Amino acid sequence: MSTRRRFLAGAGATAAGCCFALPVLAASGGRRLVRIGLIADVHKDIMPDADERLLAFIGAAETAKVDAIVQLGDFCVPKPENRGFLDIFHRFDGPRFHVLGNHDTDGGFTREQTMDFWGMERRFGSFDLGGFHFIHLDANDRPEGWKSGYPHFIAEVQVRWLRRDLAATRLPTFVFSHQSLERPGCIDNQEEIRSILEAGRLENGDRKVAGCFNGHWHIDHHRVIGGIPYVHINSASYFWLGAAWRHERLPPGLAKRFPHVSSTAPYTKPLFTILEIDPVKGRFTLRSAAAEWMGPSPAELGRPFAPGEEDFVKPAISALDLAIA
Repeated sequence: MSTRRRFLAGAGATAAGCCFALPVLAASGGRRLVRIGLIADVHKDIMPDADERLLAFIGAAETAKVDAIVQLGDFCVPKPENRGFLDIFHRFDGPRFHVLGNHDTDGGFTREQTMDFWGMERRFGSFDLGGFHFIHLDANDRPEGWKSGYPHFIAEVQVRWLRRDLAATRLPTFVFSHQSLERPGCIDNQEEIRSILEAGRLENGDRKVAGCFNGHWHIDHHRVIGGIPYVHINSASYFWLGAAWRHERLPPGLAKRFPHVSSTAPYTKPLFTILEIDPVKGRFTLRSAAAEWMGPSPAELGRPFAPGEEDFVKPAISALDLAIA
């Protein structure tokens, strides 16, 4: 059975949701459920089965009749060999949205080249759907004094836009980014961004931002800060181990073509979720998904973690139940 078929066959067993009780959402004025498929960190340029993983996501999104799909970055670089992979994403017959990841310009490509390849009109922006407002940010700006490495910053032009956009909408709002606004130091000016999000208020005084979602860390984790849940969407493909914990998991010929897989702990099934927003109940849910480690786990290989962080490293998107005041 193919990866896609095996995943979809087991999807019903993992459909219990991550439940966030949000009284604020009832103020949206919408009356129907809104469903958005979310996938993060497929990494076409690392994973030999990236196409099958993305196909499984598109199939599940179509089965669930979602209203839109969003990929949260580290998707693919803009080289001709990746056109078929991108075409899979474009098979979805509905609104499709991209968030730029730090690895989407690997190999010397520019953000503009990646955006053009994906068909992305703006590197940050917003849209309305079903009585809700959605913002997507680009945290790959270069801060003053930046010299090398992957930048993780939201520049002033984008900060000013965010203030205006959030102030202008009268709808409950969700925010997407690749890098995390929750993990310490992940985005250089994340405290500034969080303060803007926390200050947003609806006409009735309730907070405007209902939740924030990111990829990047390849972990299963969430935390509430200032009344706003910040949710990590686990990678569709793997947890990054690093070269010190390399372990070959592919046949020799395939390993030669995909050398970085040995520095990962891949998942046996693709992980993704569906964001479902219920304006009548005033809540949103995230569907869970589960896989297994393909080969030894990070713990079995002796990969160290900061205290508590090992709990976030798992081949899963967990079902959770949180009440947000």
